[in-house]
Amino acid sequence: MRRLASITLSIAIVTATSFAQAPRGAAPPGPPGGARGGGGGLGAKAPHLVASVWTAPSTVARTKLRNEWVDVLVGNGRVHTWVVYPDGEGRAPVVLVLQHEIGLDPWMRSVADQLALEGFIAVAPDLFSGFGPNGGGFDSFPAPDVAMRVAGPRLTPDEAMRRALAAAQFAIKLPRASGAIGSLGVGTGGTLSFRFAAEAPDVHAAVVFYGAAPDENVLRRVKAPVVGFYGADDEAVTSTVASTEATMMRLGKGFEAHRYEGATQAFLAIQVEGLNGPATSDAWPRATAFLKEHLLTVGGRP
Repeated sequence: MRRLASITLSIAIVTATSFAQAPRGAAPPGPPGGARGGGGGLGAKAPHLVASVWTAPSTVARTKLRNEWVDVLVGNGRVHTWVVYPDGEGRAPVVLVLQHEIGLDPWMRSVADQLALEGFIAVAPDLFSGFGPNGGGFDSFPAPDVAMRVAGPRLTPDEAMRRALAAAQFAIKLPRASGAIGSLGVGTGGTLSFRFAAEAPDVHAAVVFYGAAPDENVLRRVKAPVVGFYGADDEAVTSTVASTEATMMRLGKGFEAHRYEGATQAFLAIQVEGLNGPATSDAWPRATAFLKEHLLTVGGRP
C-alpha cells in the first residue's frame, strides 16, 4: 500500500504542476502528437479517446458541448456537480463519473466531456464539496495535492456513496435522461463505482478503472454487470483481481477484467508512462462499448 500511496501522490504533484504552469483554458506545453500508440501525449488528444492530464485543461476549456454546474442537495448540505450533455435534444443514458484520489480536477471533468461526446449525459459530483476552505470543494484548494491530502481523509467510503447516490437520484430525473444509468470511476472512484453497482436502487452497468473491489458482503448485492481495467504494474490492486473474478463467478455476478502488461496505476491519466498509451487505446473504447451495450437496452440512444 505504501507503493500505491507514493504513486498517487506523484500523480497529484504532476497534475498540480501541469495545471499551475498552464494558462487557464490552455494545454501545458509539450511536443506535438500523441505518445506510445495514442491516448493523448503531451501535446495532442486523440478524438476518440479520453484526454491525458496534459491535454485535459484544453479539452475542458474548448469543449463545444453544453455543460453546467449544479448543486445537488444531500441532507443539509450540497454537492457541487458538473454536468455535460451530448449533442442534440434527445433523451440519453446517464453515466455517473466518480472522481479519482485527487478529486474532481480538470482531468476528471475531461472524462465527463469524453463520455458526453460518446452520447451520454455525464454527471460528475465533486465529492470533496464542503471540505475545502470556506466550505468549498475541490476548486477552493490551492493545489490538487492539497485537496487530496486535506479532503481525502475526511471523505469516508460511506459518505462518498451517500453523495454519489444523491447525484444519481438527481441525474435520473433530468429532462433528457432516458432512465438508464451507469457509473464509471477511476482509482478510489473505481472502488466506488464497483460499490455503486450494489448500492444504487437502479443501475445498469458499472465501469471500474483500477479500483479495488468491495468485500464479499457488498459483492453479493451487485445488481448490474461490471467491467474492470487494470495496469499489470499496479500490483497493489491488480493482484486482487483474480480473487474478485472467482468470487463474482461463484456469486453468479457479471464481471469481466482486462489487465494490461506494462501499464501502471493511473494509466488512463498518465498516458506517456510505460505502456499506458496502448492500454488507454484499448481500454477506453471497451469501456464505452460496455456502457452502450448495457444502457441502450434500457432506453435512449447516443
